[in-house]
Amino acid sequence: MPVSPTPTTAISVFFDNDCAICRREVAFSKTLDKDQRIEWIDLRSQRQLAADMGVDFEAAMNLLHVLDADGNMHIGLAGHLVMWSYLPGYRHLSRLLLQHPRLAAWCDRYYRLFTRLRPGALKRKACATGLCDGDCNE
Repeated sequence: MPVSPTPTTAISVFFDNDCAICRREVAFSKTLDKDQRIEWIDLRSQRQLAADMGVDFEAAMNLLHVLDADGNMHIGLAGHLVMWSYLPGYRHLSRLLLQHPRLAAWCDRYYRLFTRLRPGALKRKACATGLCDGDCNE
């Protein structure tokens, strides 16, 4: 059974605060979220909260997860589209991609490639398999 975000927010966005790119994107998005309708949940410091809301830590470390007000989870580009629909300046991009499925599919493939190559991704994979240098942040 899906769990809804806190009543004061419209959506919950789960992100990796240890990822510099993710941290910058969230910081910028927070400046656009003037009505504070987005609950920003750092997977590292709020891991239990994320788990209580039905978010798998490992999966969310690989792809953005967004929980909407109806309790539906949106993953990857689909999560970005939901998040962007709440941000001025990005709503048009969200609508554009929703209206053009081929373009959205191309963007989703690019996003999934990027998430595999983003800084820290290889280290996380090594830590998950026990092959890291012992300096894991989990």
